[in-house]
Amino acid sequence: MKKFSLFIILILLFFLADSPVLAAKKRVSKTTVKRTTSAVTSSQGVKAWVRLRADRQALLIDFSGFNNLKSGSYELTYTANGIPQGVSGTVILGDTSTKTLLFGTCSAGVCSYHRHITNARLKITSFLNSGQKVIKIYRIKV
Repeated sequence: MKKFSLFIILILLFFLADSPVLAAKKRVSKTTVKRTTSAVTSSQGVKAWVRLRADRQALLIDFSGFNNLKSGSYELTYTANGIPQGVSGTVILGDTSTKTLLFGTCSAGVCSYHRHITNARLKITSFLNSGQKVIKIYRIKV
């Protein structure tokens, strides 16, 4: 009888101590967010694969999708230590090499990287042969 009551107590403790399983929230990537103008679909304009360099001191961009593209430009803006910073350039049609945009400055082969970077945004503007203008904005979390 003693063993039976001990067995029942153990079973009751097992069921009472069991906690419910809670599902985790869906994870959302914070590295980049792509937006396009509402008038044009995202498949138009220059395509860009945007990522941070491994040391997080630069932004790497691979351009592609030059079909129906008349010209294009890019602009990286950010705040470093409370001071607005940025770099801009043009997309060279047909150039598929990786573009490296540093969060800092270089002179005579010596680079000085900015610290405490906030509000980093990359804006890629494409002008199509049809006359349409496509703007893609990427928010960068450094």
